[in-house]
Amino acid sequence: MNFLRNIAIIFVVIYLIILVLLYALQRKVLYIPPPVYLTPAAVELPQATETPQGWWIAPSDDTKPVIMFFHGNGSAVFSNHDIYRDFAARGYGVYALGYPGYPGYEGKTTQTSVTDAAKTGYRFVRGQGVDEARIIYYGTSLGAGVAAQLSIHHEPALLIMEAPFNSAADMAQMRFPIFPARALTKDKFDSAKALAGRDVPMLWLHGTNDGVIPMGEGQRLYDGYSGQKSQLIIAGGRHTNLWALGGRQEIYQAIAEYLN
Repeated sequence: MNFLRNIAIIFVVIYLIILVLLYALQRKVLYIPPPVYLTPAAVELPQATETPQGWWIAPSDDTKPVIMFFHGNGSAVFSNHDIYRDFAARGYGVYALGYPGYPGYEGKTTQTSVTDAAKTGYRFVRGQGVDEARIIYYGTSLGAGVAAQLSIHHEPALLIMEAPFNSAADMAQMRFPIFPARALTKDKFDSAKALAGRDVPMLWLHGTNDGVIPMGEGQRLYDGYSGQKSQLIIAGGRHTNLWALGGRQEIYQAIAEYLN
């Protein structure tokens, strides 16, 4: 009996040690910034201007939409430059948000700091004379959670959610099922709660082979959303290739439908 009791104690101690480490280091898991910063010139996007909180490409005229772009966890402000270039070629404006603690931007990365940065970015866009009815949010992965949080404060004309999660707390519980991860998650990015009761047009895109955020997570968010919505499920799509596998066409179609 003593042997079994000692084994049980050892397991409990190990469990508690791992639990404490997971709690203390959780933001190291949630936020994984790239190691370098690339300028607009380095990614051959000379039309982009660096601002204190992101990159800005002005629309060709005041009838064009402006896309506020929120990148994913392992990405940075420069990572989706091909998409920015595509938007700019159509005359669209782009504001790509830089997250505090990510390449090019100082600070600590938390849900509050990133949301505050997004609010600063929104004020910048409005300060350029852009009508709120022409501002679109495009969030990928973690960025979809950021877009949802910004929607609490400023609703967009269209919300594009690419490979989103229902909440970061749900994702944590799924990854660490033997721990009370949901309750201990600091930055919950609860998109379902943020979007509850809203009627912003939402386009959800997800790939069936997404190995980072399972499609079921996005499906839960989509099914629970009571506003206007449409979806694009891409067979064989993974976490970062949806734009090239039909997402581009669907996004432009949604923009044409809701803004023109």
